[in-house]
Amino acid sequence: MNTNVRLALLFALALSAWFISGIFSSPDSAESVPQAGNTYLTKVEVASSRQQSFNPLTSLRAKTKANRDVQVLAQVSGTVTATLVEEGSSVLPGQGICQIDAEDRHLRLAQAKASLENANIAYRGALKLKSAGYQSELAISQAKAAQAMARTNLKRARLDVEHLQINAPFAGIVESRPVEIGDLIIPGQLCATVVELDPLKIEALLSETEIGSLSIGDKASIVIAGKVYAGAEISYLAHQANRDTNGYRVEATMPNPNQILRAGISARMNIQTVARPAHLIPASAILLDDAGDMVVRVLDQDNRAASVRVTAIGESPKGIWVTGLEMEVILITVGQNYIIDGEQVEPSYQASSLQQ
Repeated sequence: MNTNVRLALLFALALSAWFISGIFSSPDSAESVPQAGNTYLTKVEVASSRQQSFNPLTSLRAKTKANRDVQVLAQVSGTVTATLVEEGSSVLPGQGICQIDAEDRHLRLAQAKASLENANIAYRGALKLKSAGYQSELAISQAKAAQAMARTNLKRARLDVEHLQINAPFAGIVESRPVEIGDLIIPGQLCATVVELDPLKIEALLSETEIGSLSIGDKASIVIAGKVYAGAEISYLAHQANRDTNGYRVEATMPNPNQILRAGISARMNIQTVARPAHLIPASAILLDDAGDMVVRVLDQDNRAASVRVTAIGESPKGIWVTGLEMEVILITVGQNYIIDGEQVEPSYQASSLQQ
């Protein structure tokens, strides 16, 4: 047998031995193959979250408004003889704004006084005659009616004299005064418009979901041109929505010393509402379900994921404040997009819990 044949036989024997060793060793190597029961678990990052006390801040676009805006009208007719304040001037309660010519009103007042004195004498005389039996009930009744008419005429004459000067009803600013000296004014005609700016009102509109969280007396701060004014307080909450906007009117009042702030200025009203329990969670942890509602995924004791619907009630630099979760939860913060409800996962806890 030559050398080539011997080499070929040796090679064939070596190859056959290698195949035979693989067959007999296969049962031992089966131990390294993963068993069907050892399923792969998705790794997620989680953090423990506990309820905290949160004061929701409602921020609204608003406008400043005069506390009172009154048109001061004439109550008697006559010629304006003096204008006592200029437009834009401050006035005190009862301070005169316009003066009307008295004409013969002082004479009428004197005549009314005399008429009442005469009616009083006549009535007293009628009563004396009645006691003596010389006066009838009719005559006494007529004397009493004349006395009452004289009192009425005197009251009217006094009011006519008092109304000759048109006065400010409260402390404020004369916004407009359309009459001048020499103008003829009649009852019901405008003499001036007086506005009260201290306190100042701030008006805004609330949605139907926001109105229920506010109460009369809640504190607020007002931001005007970047400057914050504290000390505002909710003074009015509407009970009926505006037909055009479907919003509810809310008003706050705030001190305005020296009436520096004007009415009609754009502002922002920040209302601090009553504290309520909530969780502060990362915004990235929030998902949307099929109905478009906000949900988060949490773990149970068996590390199975479950979706819980939440409601956002505020924001902060650290995340979003939500309600709807239990007192303490294990929140999935990373990987919640790649799992489904009921799936068992492998959690990896963050170094710190979610705290404010």
